[in-house]
Amino acid sequence: MNVSDERTVSLWAATEVAPDAVPLERSEQVDVVVVGSGIAGLSVAFELAIAGQKVAVLDRGRIGSGMTARTTAHLSSICDDYFSELIKLRGEELARIYYQSQSAAIDRIRSIQEAEGMPCDFRRLEGFLFPASGRKESVIERELDAALKIGV
Repeated sequence: MNVSDERTVSLWAATEVAPDAVPLERSEQVDVVVVGSGIAGLSVAFELAIAGQKVAVLDRGRIGSGMTARTTAHLSSICDDYFSELIKLRGEELARIYYQSQSAAIDRIRSIQEAEGMPCDFRRLEGFLFPASGRKESVIERELDAALKIGV
């Protein structure tokens, strides 16, 4: 499903990104082609470009109009499906690496934002986890124990 076909529309769906960008109209010689102009694709393209690679980004639609247009624009190093479940499935070490990688990614985004002077209102905020309606508080206690085990 395309974002334009959905019943609810994110604030970001109406945001035009890089309105002066033009479609590729000729053959280009590049080192890397990145398919997808969402936040993931553009982040990869950015890192490759600053590493000296000549990069082309291709997308079937407007820049940032896929999954990125559906985002709430928050960054989190916390696992949506619970660290306790990740530990159960893959072990403490992989859960620790997951958390560390997510934290490092957020730090990298912050450093790029600062270095490039991007006015994006980046700020770090406290997060809160509470049980869903009908769930027991023991879920929260289990998650706290798991988070502490892996160094959150």
